[in-house]
Amino acid sequence: MNTKSIENPDELLPTRHSLIERLRDLDDQASWREFFDTYWKLIYGAAIRAGLSDQEAEDVVQETVIGVARKMPDFVYEPAVCSFKGWLMQVIC
Repeated sequence: MNTKSIENPDELLPTRHSLIERLRDLDDQASWREFFDTYWKLIYGAAIRAGLSDQEAEDVVQETVIGVARKMPDFVYEPAVCSFKGWLMQVIC
C-alpha cells in the first residue's frame, strides 16, 4: 500500500446501515470486499499516524478486518451512541 494514496478519512462516504447488516454474513464476499475497499485507508492511516511502519500498518488492516468479522454477530449499530467509524477505531486499538 502506498501512503501517498491515503485520503483524508473525513472524505469517506457515510457508513451505510445496509452494508453493516450484510457484513453479518461472513460468506458475503461482495459486501466484505466493499467494506475493505471503503475502510482500509482509514485503518491504515490511523496505524501510520500511530507511528507504525508500512508493513505494520498493513498487518493492522488485516487484523482489524478479522476483528470486525469476529465481532459482527454481536454488533449493534447505534449511531446516536457511537458511529461505525468510531467503533472501528476502537477495534483497531
